[in-house]
Amino acid sequence: NDQEKLTKEGCMMNIIVTEKVMPFKELEKKVFDYSCEIGRMMLKIILESYDEQLRENRNKKDLRCKGTRQTTIKTIMGEVEYSRNVYQTQDEVGHKAWVYLPDQEMQMDKIGFFSTNLAEKIANVVTDNSYHTTAEIISNTSGQSISHGGAWLLVQRLGERISEEETARVKEMEETGGKGTKELKLLFEEMDGVWLKMQGKGHKKAPKQEMKVATMYEGWEDDGGSCSRLAGK
Repeated sequence: NDQEKLTKEGCMMNIIVTEKVMPFKELEKKVFDYSCEIGRMMLKIILESYDEQLRENRNKKDLRCKGTRQTTIKTIMGEVEYSRNVYQTQDEVGHKAWVYLPDQEMQMDKIGFFSTNLAEKIANVVTDNSYHTTAEIISNTSGQSISHGGAWLLVQRLGERISEEETARVKEMEETGGKGTKELKLLFEEMDGVWLKMQGKGHKKAPKQEMKVATMYEGWEDDGGSCSRLAGK
């Protein structure tokens, strides 16, 4: 089982050491790959064990267990395949609904099959690089291999989610008249523009476009060290 595999992987250190001397670059990569493999096994064991605890302690009247389903999550250590229980319940209007308890309890806010950590890593890299370069960087510095198409698709989903959140906030502001509960004597505002490389049909270069960026904050506060950070950003 996975626990036995994990124990065996713990012996890989001895195998590496007994091999012939290799360049440090190669050794570093080999140890990193083994570490990611062990991490994936640990995640699988923990997720399935936690899922079993939730199954035993659930509200059996409201949550009817309908068996397990296989799923995959792409993490910074690579793809983790595991099984989880699915439950049948009812939503607020009485319609049939399906629930995965670990997703709720562990706040697994995934972007498709990507974990939040991996999604953030890809988003940070793609702001300064092409999708091809981003895919290469992520594949070489994490346990997860992705294509430039996969990086592009993730960014589109992130953009859609951000757009939905902004639309919901605007709608709420319009319904409430934009009135809040907090009053300030002074509010700081900074505005700037970020020039974005654009791509037209057929992946041809298009003129750059400027995206306006604004930040509002109440002032500054100590971060506990030698620096300060924005307050009420």
